[in-house]
Amino acid sequence: MATDLVDEAAVEKGIARTSVVIALRDDLRIADCIDSIDEDVEIVLALNGPSDAVKKLIAEHPRPLTVTEIEDVGNLGAAYNAGAAATGNQYLLLMDSDCTFAPGVVRMMVRAVLTEPVVKGQVVYGDSDGLLSKLTARVREFDEGDYVSALSPPLIYNRAIADHIGGYHFDELIHWCEDREFDFRLQLAGIPVFYLPEARIFHDAQHGFANMRSYFRYGVGEGIAQETGVFTTPAVPVVWRLFEASRTLVQCARAKGVGAAAYYALLKAAFHTGTAHHLLNDPYQVRDRYPVAAKRARMVRSIPQHSTRLSKAQLRRLRRAHWEAGRKIEKVADLSVFHPDAAGPGRPSAVDEPRQQQA
Repeated sequence: MATDLVDEAAVEKGIARTSVVIALRDDLRIADCIDSIDEDVEIVLALNGPSDAVKKLIAEHPRPLTVTEIEDVGNLGAAYNAGAAATGNQYLLLMDSDCTFAPGVVRMMVRAVLTEPVVKGQVVYGDSDGLLSKLTARVREFDEGDYVSALSPPLIYNRAIADHIGGYHFDELIHWCEDREFDFRLQLAGIPVFYLPEARIFHDAQHGFANMRSYFRYGVGEGIAQETGVFTTPAVPVVWRLFEASRTLVQCARAKGVGAAAYYALLKAAFHTGTAHHLLNDPYQVRDRYPVAAKRARMVRSIPQHSTRLSKAQLRRLRRAHWEAGRKIEKVADLSVFHPDAAGPGRPSAVDEPRQQQA
């Protein structure tokens, strides 16, 4: 493994050039998240509509915190972009306020990003005695699948990749699904995501119907992304969605059980309701901000909601959509440009291998 060859001096240098970026609104669990950061890295809080309690917590916190704020409440993409703009550090580690790092994970991920442009850790979903909480954990695991994507957290990347994926970090229009759209551009640029399963974070158990609310919001993001052409739109929407949903539910039942599939059906309904809500109401008032070149990228076999892996045809269609919008995203010829901080000449790197699959 290439990271085994990185010496400690290089790791210390990398830690000094790393920022943990956390989008934050009203989640007081941010205190536990910050406490779990066991390295002397910069902590950037990107606030979007923070509560008074959160502001008080930040003001009284003993650790130095870099704080930036946006007015667009709930816009994770814009929050992450603001966090990236607030720091000059080379490596950005994205984290959620309702998660905590296992000991040693920050150092582990910094070591890996010195030789890999994008590194993803593993999320361990908490559950409780409640049925919905257990089903949520199963469905989330199913959604992750066996494909290593850039869905965050935890995700660390070299900010230099932005120059090769359209010139920006996250799409500020789509609000939700921002990490999925980020992953699509990585695939267009041929930039792999290195999977580090031992880099674990712990996600709080979700209770009640909180997960359904999340899927509703993902549906809103999907609707915006389809209208702007950064996601594909089914050429025959109703037929494709019925086919895709039935196929996904069968796969979920086989992998996680009938109960999880039944719950996933409810999440699917919430997702498509969110998409319809955007089409009818434009809840985030984004249509006035669409670029002039924005238009749907239609194709028969559209990108399934469950999957992030793009087929060759989908890659071609999205590449053309970005080109028509004035963004040229081509494959990066030499991935070694992303790890200048690794010690030693001619260092081998797993980035030269195809995208890995999770064990």
